[in-house]
Amino acid sequence: MLTAAVKFNDISCRVYISNVEDTYIISIPELAFSMQVDEQLTDDEMMEEIIIHLFTLFDENESKTASKAILTVIRNEQGDNNGYQE
Repeated sequence: MLTAAVKFNDISCRVYISNVEDTYIISIPELAFSMQVDEQLTDDEMMEEIIIHLFTLFDENESKTASKAILTVIRNEQGDNNGYQE
């Protein structure tokens, strides 16, 4: 399982990402949020999917920023200390 810290409204939340059967399960327990995304999507497609789901909770800018951080963790598969800096 990969983890990352992502800020929403200046509050740091822990994001958990698990690879299960050709999909990524993305969870943010502090927000009661989870989603599933196909690992075969391109970076742009995956980013758009994440933004669409996060947009139900946040504005577009926060959704894009969080999506970039989550996608960086997934693509680098490094989890904590992934080098993503906002």
